[in-house]
Amino acid sequence: MKLQFLQTPIYIPIRYVPHFDGERTFEVTEDIEVTLSDGYVLTIEKGFITDLASVPKWAWSIFSPIDKGFLGDLIHDKLWVDKVGQIQHFNNSFYEARLFADKERTLWRKKLAPKKKFKNWLTHAVIRLIGGFFYSKQISIPN
Repeated sequence: MKLQFLQTPIYIPIRYVPHFDGERTFEVTEDIEVTLSDGYVLTIEKGFITDLASVPKWAWSIFSPIDKGFLGDLIHDKLWVDKVGQIQHFNNSFYEARLFADKERTLWRKKLAPKKKFKNWLTHAVIRLIGGFFYSKQISIPN
């Protein structure tokens, strides 16, 4: 599947995988190529595992972890998993790579789930506020 920047997909090749840890684990069932806002083509490979949006279970009644904008969450998850590649793409700028991933998520969520304004705003604010702690823990910053 190939998607241009902010193209609304007809379907998203993903399936629920109940045997993994966690209550909402999903697997991409075919390669997805997505052109991002800077022209970068992100490939989300068949077999990629995600929880889509790391919303705590106690908050599910307020913010469903799955809605029409979940492609933005999927893109964000893939960009975060590919931290090293993204940091290199942004000339070894840890800050720019993380900022791009967070902004890209919001662009896609606003396009695909425009009625979720508060959720889109709040989740972006939380990701920007505390997400860096999670982003930086898992890699060594390249020199």
